Amino acid sequence: MTTRRIVAICLLLAGGVALLALERRLVTAEITPRPLLYLVADTEREVERIPLALTRLSEREENQIGQELARGYGLMPAIHKETDAQRISAYVQEVGKRLTANVKRKEIQYRFFYKDEPGFVNAGALPGGQIVIGRGLLELLESEDELAAILGHEVAHVDERHAIERLQYEVQSKKIGMRGLYRLAQIGVVLYQMGYTKEKEDEADRLGLGLTVAAGYSPAGAVEVMKRFDRLFGGQAHTATSPVEEMTGMPLKSLKEYFRSHPPARERIATLEKEIQARGYNAAQAQKPLGVRAIFLAEQAEGLDKRGMFDRAIARYREALKLEPGNKWAWSGLAYAAWRAGDARTTVEAATEALKLDAEWEQMWKRLARALAVENVRAASTRYSELLARFAPKEMAKQSLAQVESAGLELTTGNKAAVTTYQEILNRGLTVETQVMARRQMAWWMYRSGRLKEAEGELEAARQRDPRDGWVNHQLAWVQSDLGRQADAQKNLAESRENKPDDADDALEAVILWRIDAKKEAQAKFQHAAEADPVWMVSKWVANNYSAEATAVIAKLQAEEMARRKKEEARRKVVGSR
Repeated sequence: MTTRRIVAICLLLAGGVALLALERRLVTAEITPRPLLYLVADTEREVERIPLALTRLSEREENQIGQELARGYGLMPAIHKETDAQRISAYVQEVGKRLTANVKRKEIQYRFFYKDEPGFVNAGALPGGQIVIGRGLLELLESEDELAAILGHEVAHVDERHAIERLQYEVQSKKIGMRGLYRLAQIGVVLYQMGYTKEKEDEADRLGLGLTVAAGYSPAGAVEVMKRFDRLFGGQAHTATSPVEEMTGMPLKSLKEYFRSHPPARERIATLEKEIQARGYNAAQAQKPLGVRAIFLAEQAEGLDKRGMFDRAIARYREALKLEPGNKWAWSGLAYAAWRAGDARTTVEAATEALKLDAEWEQMWKRLARALAVENVRAASTRYSELLARFAPKEMAKQSLAQVESAGLELTTGNKAAVTTYQEILNRGLTVETQVMARRQMAWWMYRSGRLKEAEGELEAARQRDPRDGWVNHQLAWVQSDLGRQADAQKNLAESRENKPDDADDALEAVILWRIDAKKEAQAKFQHAAEADPVWMVSKWVANNYSAEATAVIAKLQAEEMARRKKEEARRKVVGSR
């Protein structure tokens, strides 16, 4: 009989002894499948202690296994296309590197992976120091110390051999040909994927906390993040809803509950607080802000803006900028959200700051000019010219488009030289694309100034240069509708839809239909537009972007939509009370 077969027999005998011992401990337990399944889990945990010393793998072998597993899990280093993802990935690696400076097993080759998926709300460790954290989890963190606590916990799993122990036993059991334990090996793999025993999770919390403190982080970060998780996810444990589920669905769920990827937050809080007190760690140590939190706050703000929660979006952008004043994307988002909210003053502030950081942003020059015109039309041209002189774009095309906005501002004051200045810009030998954009921009200022025929002429000239530009047709339809030519407007709207599918077309069609007395159809179109983008219900935004005549029509459509929503809400309340 070989040594390996002797080990196998010893393992099975030890399992039987552990089973009997544990059965005696649980003799008074309630009569349900759950205690039996916990008993199986306990036996699994106790029995696995025996072969660990006999099956231990070297650090070199562990590194190789870890790399193979990482490949299998799709955790190979990826080149993130998005700048933000690159920043986050580098940041995670930087924090992780600080933690691994104090590990015991120096031969392990630690690598930290960032999974850029909002739905991945977790972190985990594979053998050989392969550690991953998901975007979904990072979005819940508020300090670098909290991130260090999460990563430190996973590093501790690797440093204490938790990550390799369960797998090394399976590897060695396959080597000794234990075909009779095939099912056990299968369960072992599932358990490995689910997580560790509570004992090992507690150990990882304690030792991981030590790694974070040794790296200079506050121990309070670990406690704070667990308290937040408890507030967010507490009390969501699964319960069986039928006897059938109790009998058939519980085995795997019970094992998963016992060997869950991480224990309940409240249990971890108690473990951490006890360790902080026992070690004399300074729980009052200040925490560092999460270095990439501004990215997540800005994205949250963008989502709020899309849902029409403009005030909250603006506040969230402010939070992001407080953490990272040089974040041009947050300034851009703030300018956009403020403009949609009808807040010209904040738009001017945010657009100005964004242009200080990136003067080549032609869309931001356009937003700045139009917000200045709303805020103070008399001073707008002077203020814009001063800013353009200080932060002029270097690229000729972008500089020319910024100067078109300046000419547009002059046009609103009645300056006759504005059109001459504009023509000089067009004669600079601009590309077709830039010429079309310049004509569209000046046409908007003409439209807003009531010079509808001139606006139509500019847009017709733009269409001749690029017949496929759907936005030209869309803009032309607004002008023609104001001119009373609804048939022409409808024709251009149809062409606009072909080359540029956009919900704004529904609002335009609603205005056209209203003007030809198709009120019911107009209301339906406007309802669709307002549901697709809540900005159509913001009166100030409409007034800041469209002519007085179009704004008056949209105001009637808004009133009809508000009445419809109130009626629908009343109907829902009646149905709900039955």
